[in-house]
Amino acid sequence: MRVASAAVWLGARWGSVLVLPAFALGCAGAAGGKGASSGEGASSGEPSVSEQFEREAEPIQKQVVKGGGAFTAYIEAKAPPKIERKDQAWSISADLGWGGSALECFVYDDVIDTGTAAHTMFKAAAKDVNFKSLQPYFLDHLALDPIIGIRGVYHAERGGTVLAGDFKLAVVSRFERPVMCWHDAPGYAKSFARVTTEFAKSFQYESKQPKPTRAELWATTLDGIPVGFSRDAWYALDDGTIRKVTLSARFVPAAPGEMSFDDEGEIITFDKNGQLTAGRYLAVENGESRLTIDVEKTKAGYNYVGTIQNKEVKGAFKSKEPVKVHHAVEKKLKALAGKSKKSKFEHYEYHPSIDVANGTLVSYEVAPEGDGMTVVTKMGSRGATLKADASGVVKHAVFAVGSRQIKVDLMEEAGGL
Repeated sequence: MRVASAAVWLGARWGSVLVLPAFALGCAGAAGGKGASSGEGASSGEPSVSEQFEREAEPIQKQVVKGGGAFTAYIEAKAPPKIERKDQAWSISADLGWGGSALECFVYDDVIDTGTAAHTMFKAAAKDVNFKSLQPYFLDHLALDPIIGIRGVYHAERGGTVLAGDFKLAVVSRFERPVMCWHDAPGYAKSFARVTTEFAKSFQYESKQPKPTRAELWATTLDGIPVGFSRDAWYALDDGTIRKVTLSARFVPAAPGEMSFDDEGEIITFDKNGQLTAGRYLAVENGESRLTIDVEKTKAGYNYVGTIQNKEVKGAFKSKEPVKVHHAVEKKLKALAGKSKKSKFEHYEYHPSIDVANGTLVSYEVAPEGDGMTVVTKMGSRGATLKADASGVVKHAVFAVGSRQIKVDLMEEAGGL
């Protein structure tokens, strides 16, 4: 099946960005141009810095964007955009009349690592400017494809004058024709979100991806701020097993002007009862590999091999009980749907970021609530509260991190469990 190529892709491409643009931040212009002076600028008739950062633009006509015979799309622009072929991507430059700076986009041939791509862009920008704030500011989606927007407000000194800038980045994470767009001029934050999401949603191309039997897109928020997404897809294999592909990215603000960029991926194969037969687990933090583990079921137990923090690990382990994947939890919750009594169950799961050499015991306490149920899960010192609907399908999850809350909500779903 073509699904098998997903494992090949994940192993070969994870942690790489196919092509990134060379760009210069536009903070060096005069007030009202590409950058904004820290002075108010009222005496010159120019809008003040605060006014520039709050300005927006009305929609204008859309222009056709064609990537050879690969795709057709539409983007707002005052004139037909400039389109060039660069390595493994199409470069699009569109003049929207925003602060003297064009909207730039790349449309890639292959999958990109969302967090790594964003990290690379902001790392390059930080060589020339000092970001004062950096955080995601919108999360949208087209069906099961997420669109994340990040905004960085920066200062830079030019000729003894402190200039303020506003760099906005949007990444459309999808298996085919992923997109990255950016704009560097104060303001137009909502306008940038509108233009880039409409551009991403306008794409027309022939899909070559296999259709999953089930798919989910989850949104992650931290204290109400969108900080990431996770996308799951299930595929039925010819031998009766099931393969689940999970790709996720997180963009978590750290200190002022700093952010952590994380990518994670899993390709796991399991039987109809949810027992793990094989898996590949990968994690990348700020462009650097944090974990790469392959695990395989044997007659005696499980063998694992890979790296953690660039240190090689290899071994085998036995489990007191079969190691299950989350599919087993989903089946159990469906069976408990509509029950009036509380229940509890537990099983071993494999989480190499917690313990690479053993299965980890995870417990689930289920309590009916309204027409659905609440599930409290614990894994060592970690815990979460899940909310499932009347069919036993989990729709929400809440994790406590100190005094802060991470919420995960189901944005989109297709197919049945």
